[in-house]
Amino acid sequence: MAFQTWQVGLDIQNGQLCALAIQRRRNGWQLRHWWQHALPHDTLSNGLVQRPEPLIPLLRQWRRQLPRQISLRVTFPVQLVLQHPLELPQTPLHEPERSSYIAAAAKRFFPIEPDKLALDYRAEANGSRLWLTAARLEAVQAWLTCLGTAGLRPQVLELAPAALFALAQHLQLAPQAALVHRLQDHWLWYCARQQPEWGWCPAHEASDLARLRERHLADVPTFYYSSALAEALPAEATWLNPLEAFAFKQPPLPLFTGTFALAAGLALRPGDA
Repeated sequence: MAFQTWQVGLDIQNGQLCALAIQRRRNGWQLRHWWQHALPHDTLSNGLVQRPEPLIPLLRQWRRQLPRQISLRVTFPVQLVLQHPLELPQTPLHEPERSSYIAAAAKRFFPIEPDKLALDYRAEANGSRLWLTAARLEAVQAWLTCLGTAGLRPQVLELAPAALFALAQHLQLAPQAALVHRLQDHWLWYCARQQPEWGWCPAHEASDLARLRERHLADVPTFYYSSALAEALPAEATWLNPLEAFAFKQPPLPLFTGTFALAAGLALRPGDA
């Protein structure tokens, strides 16, 4: 059954939405479906859907192109989250003490009442600390309601930069490299050598990659670049082609493959246990 299920990544941004579906084969992933459509540039406001009227009919139409059983993963906007590191005690914690320790830390770090907070965490590679990620439950529910109205039931809401992490793993890129993705109104990046490993900034704070690098990624030697815009490759970067993560694909393929970087990373992301 797992080999039959399509893993689908859906990326909704101002200006356009992108979707990509893959299926596991014995010798790698097969690209089964891709789709993109223009959206108004004010579809989202501060990470929330501002104009659902054009979006929901498009999503309903798109859902009809897919099999009934899919594993759907959708980007969750970074504008809606807070993040904070948490040092772990030297003595290993086991459940339920670990959950209690994390919940107590969240009360200190985030100015949101616990019962109104959606909390997630990920351990660093060396296991010495966690990165806590928090969002308001009402923001999460607003996204789920919008998607549900369109007939979509996501298994995962994933932070957009985490999709770049999944893509970097499957492409086996150099760990010192940064993946940078440009959107119409903001930048996203992932870099394993930095803490935190991911970040974002509004487009008005960095007009091009050189300025983004100067402000946020000054110590990074190598850049892989993808973009939702039709633009030339910056001189200091290498194009990131997310479709290289798939062993099997056939024409027609998208003309601007970098547009699908986030959708591809979402599709490649392992499912939650």
